[in-house]
Amino acid sequence: MRGAEPTPAQTGEKGLFRLVKQAHETYSSEVLTRKKSYRRFVLDFIHSKQYHDATDAWSKNEHQKNYCIVSELLENHEKLVCQYFNEATLNESQIKKLLDAFNTFEYRQTVLSEPTPENGRQSKSYTSSVPYEPLIDSETIGLIAQLVNEVNLFTEKLDIEDVIARYKKGILSPVTSKNNARLVLLLDQLSIHGVIPYDWQSIIAKKRLIRSSSGRKFLNQHDLSSTLNRIKDTQPGVFEKRFIKTIDRYINQIKGKKIEQKKP
Repeated sequence: MRGAEPTPAQTGEKGLFRLVKQAHETYSSEVLTRKKSYRRFVLDFIHSKQYHDATDAWSKNEHQKNYCIVSELLENHEKLVCQYFNEATLNESQIKKLLDAFNTFEYRQTVLSEPTPENGRQSKSYTSSVPYEPLIDSETIGLIAQLVNEVNLFTEKLDIEDVIARYKKGILSPVTSKNNARLVLLLDQLSIHGVIPYDWQSIIAKKRLIRSSSGRKFLNQHDLSSTLNRIKDTQPGVFEKRFIKTIDRYINQIKGKKIEQKKP
């Protein structure tokens, strides 16, 4: 039976934030408790938020705009949503970060689809109109490079200062994975904790940044996603648990923005 209270239109930024907050609360009670799959949660949520009792055109248009934004976010950006919704609380600052990542997704994809200077095919007209903008700060990049060196992730030993300088210019050199499963596990953990963009698989594939452990090909998005799916279905062994513990140590450093100083 319909409740006595009218259903308000979700208008303006506050209405948009309110819808995201409601989605997070529903996700916590349905997906995290395994009562529903992510897909079922999305369909039920967006179907339950479409209509309201406002009658003026402005309210209708504003609600429809916010409703469509949240619908697209939930339907097409599951990994980004889960990255934020897996947290117990979601405040306004976190909602803003989530929406900022969502709003700039297509822009970042366009930038990343452009060939790098190293393969000699970068578009001059494109780079003059849309300059390269690093997505991660230099301190974090340095810590990530330090982490991959410590766990021997690549065949090559990374020069941290060189990596930072190259990243600032958008000209990272390709590296070769020693173990694709450990590579994907590390990057997935960094993504889950918001250290690197949630669409890291697409970034690596489009920029041709990492060669497979076989050395015969660059890892594409299918390689990365299939490897991730495989390791998620496998119980971590002793080595993997130590590996994850090392990653967590660096994540804590990155979140605290404290660079570990080497002891003399």
